[in-house]
Amino acid sequence: MTREEITKHVKQVIKMEMLKKDMNFVELQKVMEEHGYNYSLDAIRQKVGRGTYDARFLYEFAESLGLAIEFADKKGV
Repeated sequence: MTREEITKHVKQVIKMEMLKKDMNFVELQKVMEEHGYNYSLDAIRQKVGRGTYDARFLYEFAESLGLAIEFADKKGV
């Protein structure tokens, strides 16, 4: 994957999970804040929109929504 393809994919990861939970950015910010992760609404929108959030933000997002992050071997690699 190219860097651009990775960025595009990363942008979609959080958005897809938010869609599954029928959640908007306002609700996401509230849930994250309830879990002790203090980001402004604008900061969350920018991170997700740019696709440049770090692993810590992804972990905090997952924890806030009760999701697990798992690593798995690629098939055929």
